[in-house]
Order: sequence, then structure tokens, then C-alpha cells
Amino acid sequence: MRTVAARAPKGGRPRNEQLHQAMLKAALDLVLEVGFRGVSIEGIAARTGVGKTTLYRRWPNKAAVVMEAFLSLLEPISLFPEHERATERLRLQMQTTGKAFRGRVGALVRALWAEAQFDAELARAFRDSWTLPRRRLVHAVLEEAIRQGGVRVDIDLEAAIDAFYAPLYYRLQMGTGVISEAYIDTVFEQAMEGQKGSKARRPSSRGAASL
Repeated sequence: MRTVAARAPKGGRPRNEQLHQAMLKAALDLVLEVGFRGVSIEGIAARTGVGKTTLYRRWPNKAAVVMEAFLSLLEPISLFPEHERATERLRLQMQTTGKAFRGRVGALVRALWAEAQFDAELARAFRDSWTLPRRRLVHAVLEEAIRQGGVRVDIDLEAAIDAFYAPLYYRLQMGTGVISEAYIDTVFEQAMEGQKGSKARRPSSRGAASL
């Protein structure tokens, strides 16, 4: 098996980025092969061809390694595409998430979330590093949608986030069906019906878009 070895340049020991990425990749590969419970710092070190102290200089435990690797893989899908309408940005981001869930990312989310039910350290890392930051991003987009008049001013933002995204995670975890583009559009449209109404604010005279 080919491994990556670090070489410390003269004048100091800055982080070897190639090695760092190799350790992250090894962590994700092992999660998919043996599950989070079967992953160890020693296993990641052996897969990468380094000593375990090399990992401990960067991360306190295996949950931290795996979560950084997970986040580096999922960071692109967290972004909201540009669009003049905030609600359309939300729909497009949901489609991006669904596409990722249909592949390797989905398998990782299932594996990590399943183990998080029994590992408090992983559950905390998953919530603090992934779930809550992503909810804040959606929160900001929905606030923009309110300003544009796309949704009611009196919606419960936390409940609205659940309405848009919970069906995707439920279907991913329970395997009740494919997270297809058509399915996501249906979820989006039905969730939007619950956010629109007579209390929607009219777009401002500055030209904010409405649905």
C-alpha cells in the first residue's frame, strides 16, 4: 500500500498539507470500510504510513479526525448558489444536498449518524461542527426570504428549517425511497406552502423578488 511520508523542511516543521489530506482520506475510507466504531488513531496512522503521535499532534481523538475529514468533503454542498430570490437559493442548495446524499457522502452521513447515537463525543462533534453551523446558514437565507416577501414574517424559522431538510435526512437514514430531484422539489414546494400566506410581506420598492 502506498503511503505518504512527511518531510520537515529546513527552518521549522510547518504542517505537511499532502500528509494532512492523506490522513483525512484514510479516516473516511476506514469509516466506510469498518464503520466509525472500528476506526482508531492507530488504524489511520497505519493506513497513512505515519506514527500515531503525528495524528495526536493535530487532533485530540478519532472523532475530531473523522469530523474534519467529513466536513472537508461536505463543505462544497453547504454553499448556497447565487440567485436573486432567496427561496430559489434554498431550493438549489437542497438539490445539491440531495445529489451528495445519493453517493459517498450519503453513506458517510448514515454511518456517522448511526454511531453518534452511541458515541457522545461523535454526537457532540457532529452537532457542533456540522448540524448547527448549517442550520445557521439556512436561517440566514430564510431571513432574506422574509425581507424579499417570499415567506410570511411570522414563521417559526427553526420549524421551517426542519420542514425543508428533515425529509431528506429521514429518507437517507430510513431508506424509504430515492432522494431524487423530483422528490426534493416536492418537499420544497410543500414546505413553501406552509411558509406562505396572507401575512407575507410585500417586496420593497428596491426590486426585491417575490415568488
